[in-house]
Order: sequence, then C-alpha cells, then structure tokens
Amino acid sequence: MTKKKAPEDLLKVGRTSLYKPEYCDIALDLGKKGKSMTQMAAHFNVDKETVKNWTRDYPEFLAAFTRAMTFSQGWWEDQGQAGLSNRDFNAPLWHKNVASRFREDYTDRKEVTGANGGPVAVANVDLRGLSDADLTTMQALLGKASEAK
Repeated sequence: MTKKKAPEDLLKVGRTSLYKPEYCDIALDLGKKGKSMTQMAAHFNVDKETVKNWTRDYPEFLAAFTRAMTFSQGWWEDQGQAGLSNRDFNAPLWHKNVASRFREDYTDRKEVTGANGGPVAVANVDLRGLSDADLTTMQALLGKASEAK
C-alpha cells in the first residue's frame, strides 16, 4: 500500500537546497574581505540566483548576507581611503568599481528640472489634424533631433 503524501509535501518541487547554516559565517568572512555576491556564489559553488533564493528562503542568511555586503562596502571604502596617500592609486578605477558594486551610494545622479527649477513641461500634441506633408516634415525633424544626440 502506498502512503499518501501530506498536502504540504505536494508543494515541494525540485531539488533539496544546497544551503547550509554555516554559510552565514562564511558569507560574513567573505564580506569582510570585500567580496561580491558573485564571488560568494562562486565560493559556495552555486549561481547568483541561488544566493538570492537563500536570502529569500532563510532569514538568518538574509541577515548575514546583508551584513556581509555592508562589510564588503566598508572594505572597498577602506581601500579608497588608504589610496589617498598613494601616488600610484588608480582613483578612477576604484570609483568605477565601487559605483558598479554599490550603485545606491556611488552612482552619479542628475536631477532634471524645467525652467527656473520647476517641473519639466510636457506638451501633448494631437497629430491627427496634420496633413501628410506636415507629418513627413515632423518625422524628418524628429529624426535629425535624435541623430544629434
């Protein structure tokens, strides 16, 4: 006689997770060395998506991983600070690295405003009343404007 599966067992699909609780401490150690999520995934012999899934499925790993990323950013900032006294320090390369790793804190942002710092004006144009010749002219002008960028 075959044993019936419980409803919660029917929802379980796929392989068993490769996650191990000791990965929390390992992630923290790797973060303290400035490692990225990709480098951590490689260390655990999994892909980045698996690490993301672990942060979703294991609250203790989410906490450790979040702290590890803070440690990683701190490591990179320490490298930049130490480089300030070194003539051979490649500041543009360092900045590009931290800007790609820690976008929220290091990406240059440009604010766009309208006239006198106000909102950007948006105009709605109804093209239905234009003749074919006018539409052709407008299309040519828009094409030249986009080429100029």
